Amino acid sequence: MSLRQTLSEFYPPKPTFTEQDLEDLAGKTYLITGGTSGIGFILTKILYSKNAKVYITSRSAASGEKAISEIKESNKSSRGELRYLVMDLGDLQTIVPAVKSFLAQETLLHTVWFNAGVMKAPSGSMTKQGYELHWGTNVVGHFVMNKLLMPILLATAQVAPKGSVRVVWVSSDGHNFLSPKGDGIDWQDIATLKSTGWKGEKGPMTYYGQSKAGNVLLAMELAKRYGNQDIVGVALNPGHLKTNLQRHSTSSMSNKFGGLVLHDPSLGALTELYAGFSKTIGLDNNGAYIIPWGRLGKIRQDIEAGFHDRGTGKRLWDILEKETEQYT
Repeated sequence: MSLRQTLSEFYPPKPTFTEQDLEDLAGKTYLITGGTSGIGFILTKILYSKNAKVYITSRSAASGEKAISEIKESNKSSRGELRYLVMDLGDLQTIVPAVKSFLAQETLLHTVWFNAGVMKAPSGSMTKQGYELHWGTNVVGHFVMNKLLMPILLATAQVAPKGSVRVVWVSSDGHNFLSPKGDGIDWQDIATLKSTGWKGEKGPMTYYGQSKAGNVLLAMELAKRYGNQDIVGVALNPGHLKTNLQRHSTSSMSNKFGGLVLHDPSLGALTELYAGFSKTIGLDNNGAYIIPWGRLGKIRQDIEAGFHDRGTGKRLWDILEKETEQYT
C-alpha cells in the first residue's frame, strides 16, 4: 500500500458511482447488517428508493421498526419492501434463528453487506461466547452469517447474471495501520478457545485492526472458495466517516481531531454501493479491495503475501469453521 493510496483514502476524489447509476431493483433481495444507523441505514434508503426488498439486522425490534418507518416516510413512492431481523452479532445464539427466519421467507439473496461493527470498545469487552468484542462481532458473527447464507447465495448465483451475487465485507484502513505486522493476525491471540474467554492483552485499537484484517482475509478466501460458483467476495474501506462506530471512544482529543478528517456517512454508503453493484467488480477481479468512494485499492503488502504465500485466508477460515460448527 503506497503513501499515495493512504492519502487518497483520507481525501478521496469525487464518487464515480452513485444511486443515479443504479437500475431498477424490483424483484431483487438484499441484506445489510447494521442497517438501522450510519452508512447501513443510508445504503438501505438507496436500495429501497430503487424498489428493492431489503432486510436489515437490528439488535431490537424497536430499533428495526424505527429505522424502517423513517425510511418509508422519506420515500413514499417506492415499490420496495423493508424488513428487519433481530440479532446481536455479539451473541452467536441470536444469529441462527434470525437467519432461519430470513431463509423461511426468501429463496433468493442477491447481495449481503456485512456492514455492522464495533470500534474502540473498552478493554476487556467480550461477546456472549467469550470472544474479544471486536473479533467476535466484526469477524466471528459475520462468519457464522456467511456460512448460513451461502446456500441461498449459491442458488441465486445460478439464476442471476454472472458476477452480480456478492458478499461485501466492510473492513477499514485499520487493517493497514492497526493490525499486527506479519499476517494482520496474531494467531496465538485468536487461538484462545471461546470456552475459556479472551486472554489477549492488546489495546482496543489493535484488536479492532486485527478484526478488520480478518474481514479482508475472509473476503479473499471466500472469493477463492466460491468464485468458480459465480460468487463475488470483496472487502472495502468505506472511508473516514462521522458515524456512531466511534460511540465507545472516550478521547475528546481524538474526537476533535477526527472532526477535521471525517466525512459525511452518505459518501461511505457510496463506497458500499460501488462494491455491491459496479460492473468494474466481477469474477475477473474477485477478492478485490475497494477504497473510498468506489475505487480499486491494495491491501497491506504483508497481509497480501500471507494470503498468497502462507495460506492465511484458509487458516483463518478453518479456525472459524471449527469454532463455530455448532452454529452452522
